[in-house]
Amino acid sequence: MYIREASADDSALISSIIAASWRGHYQHLIDPVYLSRLPDTYWLPSIRSWLSDGRMYGCIAEADGKAVGSVIYGRGRDEPYADWGEIVSLYLLPEYVGQGIGHTLLNSALAGLREDGYNRFYLWAIDGAQTAQRFYARHGFIPATDRITYRIGAQNVTDIRYILEE
Repeated sequence: MYIREASADDSALISSIIAASWRGHYQHLIDPVYLSRLPDTYWLPSIRSWLSDGRMYGCIAEADGKAVGSVIYGRGRDEPYADWGEIVSLYLLPEYVGQGIGHTLLNSALAGLREDGYNRFYLWAIDGAQTAQRFYARHGFIPATDRITYRIGAQNVTDIRYILEE
Protein backbone atom coordinates (compact mmCIF):
# COMPACT_ATOMS: atom_id res chain seq x y z
CA MET A 1 0.00 0.00 0.00
CA TYR A 2 1.11 3.52 -0.81
CA ILE A 3 -0.32 6.81 0.52
CA ARG A 4 0.08 9.92 -1.61
CA GLU A 5 -1.07 13.50 -1.36
CA ALA A 6 -4.20 14.28 -3.35
CA SER A 7 -4.61 17.28 -5.61
CA ALA A 8 -7.62 18.89 -7.27
CA ASP A 9 -6.80 16.73 -10.31
CA ASP A 10 -7.79 13.70 -8.21
CA SER A 11 -11.29 15.03 -7.46
CA ALA A 12 -13.12 12.70 -9.86
CA LEU A 13 -11.18 9.71 -8.54
CA ILE A 14 -11.97 10.59 -4.92
CA SER A 15 -15.64 11.17 -5.74
CA SER A 16 -15.85 7.74 -7.39
CA ILE A 17 -14.30 6.08 -4.31
CA ILE A 18 -16.87 7.77 -2.07
CA ALA A 19 -19.77 6.75 -4.36
CA ALA A 20 -18.58 3.12 -4.50
CA SER A 21 -18.24 3.07 -0.72
CA TRP A 22 -21.74 4.47 -0.23
CA ARG A 23 -23.20 1.88 -2.62
CA GLY A 24 -21.33 -0.92 -0.86
CA HIS A 25 -21.77 0.07 2.77
CA TYR A 26 -25.00 2.02 3.15
CA GLN A 27 -27.64 -0.22 1.53
CA HIS A 28 -29.36 -0.66 4.92
CA LEU A 29 -29.09 3.04 5.85
CA ILE A 30 -29.83 4.98 2.65
CA ASP A 31 -32.59 4.50 0.11
CA PRO A 32 -31.29 1.75 -2.23
CA VAL A 33 -32.97 3.36 -5.24
CA TYR A 34 -31.08 6.57 -4.51
CA LEU A 35 -27.82 4.62 -4.15
CA SER A 36 -28.38 2.78 -7.44
CA ARG A 37 -28.64 6.15 -9.20
CA LEU A 38 -25.81 7.86 -7.33
CA PRO A 39 -23.32 9.13 -9.93
CA ASP A 40 -19.62 8.61 -9.37
CA THR A 41 -19.15 12.35 -9.92
CA TYR A 42 -21.62 13.48 -7.22
CA TRP A 43 -18.95 14.96 -4.92
CA LEU A 44 -16.66 16.20 -7.72
CA PRO A 45 -17.48 19.96 -7.49
CA SER A 46 -17.06 20.09 -3.70
CA ILE A 47 -13.85 18.09 -3.67
CA ARG A 48 -12.33 20.09 -6.51
CA SER A 49 -13.17 23.34 -4.73
CA TRP A 50 -11.78 22.20 -1.38
CA LEU A 51 -8.52 20.87 -2.80
CA SER A 52 -7.91 23.63 -5.33
CA ASP A 53 -8.32 26.59 -2.98
CA GLY A 54 -6.30 25.04 -0.15
CA ARG A 55 -9.19 24.89 2.34
CA MET A 56 -8.72 21.14 2.63
CA TYR A 57 -6.02 18.56 2.11
CA GLY A 58 -6.35 15.03 0.86
CA CYS A 59 -4.55 11.71 0.68
CA ILE A 60 -5.17 8.72 -1.55
CA ALA A 61 -4.31 5.13 -0.68
CA GLU A 62 -3.15 2.95 -3.54
CA ALA A 63 -2.97 -0.83 -3.45
CA ASP A 64 -2.77 -3.43 -6.17
CA GLY A 65 -1.91 -0.64 -8.61
CA LYS A 66 -5.12 1.35 -8.09
CA ALA A 67 -6.64 3.96 -5.81
CA VAL A 68 -8.60 2.17 -3.07
CA GLY A 69 -9.28 4.85 -0.46
CA SER A 70 -9.13 8.52 0.31
CA VAL A 71 -9.32 11.02 3.15
CA ILE A 72 -10.05 14.75 3.04
CA TYR A 73 -9.32 16.95 6.05
CA GLY A 74 -8.75 20.53 7.15
CA ARG A 75 -9.97 23.33 9.39
CA GLY A 76 -13.44 22.69 10.80
CA ARG A 77 -16.22 23.85 8.48
CA ASP A 78 -18.79 24.24 11.27
CA GLU A 79 -18.57 27.68 12.91
CA PRO A 80 -18.54 26.48 16.55
CA TYR A 81 -15.72 24.10 15.57
CA ALA A 82 -13.71 26.46 13.37
CA ASP A 83 -10.65 26.02 15.60
CA TRP A 84 -10.85 22.21 15.38
CA GLY A 85 -9.46 19.96 12.68
CA GLU A 86 -12.11 18.12 10.67
CA ILE A 87 -11.99 14.78 8.91
CA VAL A 88 -14.39 15.65 6.09
CA SER A 89 -14.43 12.25 4.45
CA LEU A 90 -12.69 8.90 4.83
CA TYR A 91 -13.79 6.18 2.44
CA LEU A 92 -12.46 2.91 1.07
CA LEU A 93 -13.60 0.70 -1.75
CA PRO A 94 -15.68 -2.00 -0.01
CA GLU A 95 -13.32 -4.85 -0.86
CA TYR A 96 -10.42 -3.09 0.92
CA VAL A 97 -12.09 -2.59 4.32
CA GLY A 98 -10.39 -4.39 7.21
CA GLN A 99 -6.88 -4.29 5.77
CA GLY A 100 -5.49 -1.37 7.80
CA ILE A 101 -5.85 1.13 4.97
CA GLY A 102 -8.44 3.24 6.79
CA HIS A 103 -6.20 3.28 9.87
CA THR A 104 -3.27 4.55 7.79
CA LEU A 105 -5.38 7.21 6.05
CA LEU A 106 -6.87 8.46 9.33
CA ASN A 107 -3.45 8.63 10.96
CA SER A 108 -2.09 10.53 7.95
CA ALA A 109 -4.90 13.07 8.21
CA LEU A 110 -4.52 13.47 11.97
CA ALA A 111 -0.76 13.96 11.57
CA GLY A 112 -1.39 16.65 8.95
CA LEU A 113 -3.88 18.39 11.20
CA ARG A 114 -1.45 18.24 14.14
CA GLU A 115 1.22 19.83 11.93
CA ASP A 116 -1.25 22.67 11.34
CA GLY A 117 -1.57 23.12 15.11
CA TYR A 118 -4.82 21.29 15.85
CA ASN A 119 -5.22 19.09 18.92
CA ARG A 120 -9.01 18.69 18.73
CA PHE A 121 -10.67 16.86 15.85
CA TYR A 122 -14.15 15.99 14.68
CA LEU A 123 -16.00 14.19 11.94
CA TRP A 124 -19.56 13.26 11.02
CA ALA A 125 -20.67 9.64 10.64
CA ILE A 126 -24.03 8.26 9.61
CA ASP A 127 -26.00 6.93 12.56
CA GLY A 128 -26.22 3.16 12.21
CA ALA A 129 -23.01 2.79 10.20
CA GLN A 130 -21.67 0.38 12.79
CA THR A 131 -18.43 -0.49 11.03
CA ALA A 132 -17.51 3.21 10.83
CA GLN A 133 -18.63 3.88 14.38
CA ARG A 134 -16.51 1.01 15.74
CA PHE A 135 -13.55 2.15 13.62
CA TYR A 136 -13.68 5.70 14.96
CA ALA A 137 -14.17 4.48 18.55
CA ARG A 138 -11.01 2.34 18.22
CA HIS A 139 -9.17 5.55 17.29
CA GLY A 140 -10.44 7.47 20.32
CA PHE A 141 -13.36 9.36 18.77
CA ILE A 142 -16.46 9.59 20.95
CA PRO A 143 -19.98 10.63 19.93
CA ALA A 144 -20.94 14.18 20.80
CA THR A 145 -24.53 15.29 21.31
CA ASP A 146 -24.68 16.97 17.87
CA ARG A 147 -26.98 15.38 15.31
CA ILE A 148 -28.07 16.45 11.86
CA THR A 149 -31.03 14.81 10.13
CA TYR A 150 -31.65 15.25 6.42
CA ARG A 151 -33.46 13.49 3.63
CA ILE A 152 -31.76 11.27 1.06
CA GLY A 153 -34.08 9.76 -1.48
CA ALA A 154 -37.14 8.37 0.29
CA GLN A 155 -35.79 8.31 3.84
CA ASN A 156 -34.30 10.41 6.61
CA VAL A 157 -30.65 9.96 7.53
CA THR A 158 -28.99 11.20 10.72
CA ASP A 159 -25.33 12.09 11.10
CA ILE A 160 -23.60 12.08 14.49
CA ARG A 161 -20.61 14.27 15.27
CA TYR A 162 -17.64 12.35 16.73
CA ILE A 163 -14.89 14.21 18.55
CA LEU A 164 -11.33 13.52 19.64
CA GLU A 165 -9.51 15.84 22.02
CA GLU A 166 -5.86 15.35 22.88
